[in-house]
Amino acid sequence: MLSAMSDPLILGIETSGILCSIAWWKNNEVLLEFNIERKNAHATLLAQLVENGMQELNIIPEDLSCIAISSGPGSFTGLRIGMSYAKGLSYGTDIPLVPVSNFEILAHTIKIRNIPVYTLIDARKNNYYTGVFNKNNSNLDEQYLLNITQIEKIVPENANIIIHEEQHRGVFAQTYQGKANILKGDYGAVITCSIAHQKFLKGDFTELERIEPLYLQAFAGVL
Repeated sequence: MLSAMSDPLILGIETSGILCSIAWWKNNEVLLEFNIERKNAHATLLAQLVENGMQELNIIPEDLSCIAISSGPGSFTGLRIGMSYAKGLSYGTDIPLVPVSNFEILAHTIKIRNIPVYTLIDARKNNYYTGVFNKNNSNLDEQYLLNITQIEKIVPENANIIIHEEQHRGVFAQTYQGKANILKGDYGAVITCSIAHQKFLKGDFTELERIEPLYLQAFAGVL
């Protein structure tokens, strides 16, 4: 049990956007990962990819130490599919589920030291989910749903903005008139595993019944 705690085997799941990303992580290394971009296919892909990966690694769900799930914000449908699957697997195996917000994922994808860090996620209709890290890139201090004009007003000059947009959009940099540094960040199950690993070692767990997708606006159709 001590070995499992200090060197956990983690299954990571990321379905908050068009990417369906699954990874297995141990010894600070990626054992296996799948990354497939296919619109409206998470419900079909997720369970099959996990099953295929388990077979390839010759493990069973009960061998896992914890399950890491990206909790949003992002696509309502994608988040719901990923979270439902992860919670069902956690409940069925009694393995801890560790949620990781997409704000945390973005803050960790770029190695920067300057604080504050503003993490932006495309919410469509010229709005952006906005997470603010004032002290370090591990502790989310504030979260909002803002438009570009509001972002220009609150983000100080020379602060860092890390943004995630679907590749076919990419309009923020063309529209933004502020003076913050703009960096592009990506999601993936590997970084989700990495962050969940640190939470797991700290015993930073949330009761399964309380884990829900992070939504910052009301559902208005499939994204």
